[in-house]
Amino acid sequence: TTMASGGGAAPPKSAAALAVDEKMKEYRGLEQLQHNVLNKRQMFLSQLQENELVKNELDLLDDGAPVYKLIGPVLMRQDTDEAKQNVDKRLEFIRDEIMNCDRKVEDNKGKMQTVGEAVMKMQQELQASAASQAQAAADEATAALEAA
Repeated sequence: TTMASGGGAAPPKSAAALAVDEKMKEYRGLEQLQHNVLNKRQMFLSQLQENELVKNELDLLDDGAPVYKLIGPVLMRQDTDEAKQNVDKRLEFIRDEIMNCDRKVEDNKGKMQTVGEAVMKMQQELQASAASQAQAAADEATAALEAA
């Protein structure tokens, strides 16, 4: 003979409960994606501040003042105008990336709201179904007691 474990197995989940689990998994995935996009946006904001400081410093320089760029372990002299153009291009790129992140954040918010509302609706339907099943079982038990 075999002995059942003391804890017992959890009852199998209904198709509706599995569907709720899947939607919750989708929602958690969207949350993680949102978190990653916001972290990326924060990184770009830091880079933007750093590059704006560099631009401000370059704007303070006199024409022809020496500018050096660190390339590996070596400082190489760079033309001031070229350095300013490079910083301007970097700033433009960073601003574009921040705007892309902002669009993704808004897109994810909409998706998260839609999926979140679907999860809530599915959970409410599951609870209503469980309540009606419980009521039916109670009515059946009452009827069986009255018949006895």
